[in-house]
Amino acid sequence: MQAALPDLLAPRAADLAAGLEREIRSPDAPHYRGTAPDVLRARCVRLVEAFLESVRAGGPAAFVGYVRAIAEERIAEGFFLAEMQQALSALEAQAWPVVVRAGGDVAEVARRLAVVSGIVGRGKDELARVYLAHKEQADSRAALLERRLADLFKGTQAPPEG
Repeated sequence: MQAALPDLLAPRAADLAAGLEREIRSPDAPHYRGTAPDVLRARCVRLVEAFLESVRAGGPAAFVGYVRAIAEERIAEGFFLAEMQQALSALEAQAWPVVVRAGGDVAEVARRLAVVSGIVGRGKDELARVYLAHKEQADSRAALLERRLADLFKGTQAPPEG
């Protein structure tokens, strides 16, 4: 009998979180590199926990909700979209080898990988939605400020002398 996906991943949660932490401390993720080690470690553990919660539930809702919340936090902290995407991709990259090493028939391995990628993919979709909503708000605020600035300086030039 083949092990269920939660039974494969849950015992390796600490390893998944540690691998995730290593991956996101890369040179192209300056905000993660600049995060205090204990804070980053706790964030990685919590991301893995949310992922495993969705794996156990058989659907992405818990992970998507968590990604939505942390996307809001990270955007407020100044993280780049690419950094946040990198964290989600790194989580997926940590889970895939666990699934592949567990083996089983090809169809079962493919199904498990599809579940992993489906959950992470839905998280990435939510990240994009949150990021785009913030971008649209920022663009609207910038346009409003530009109009206000233009209004502020209307009529400040003397008429040409004729």
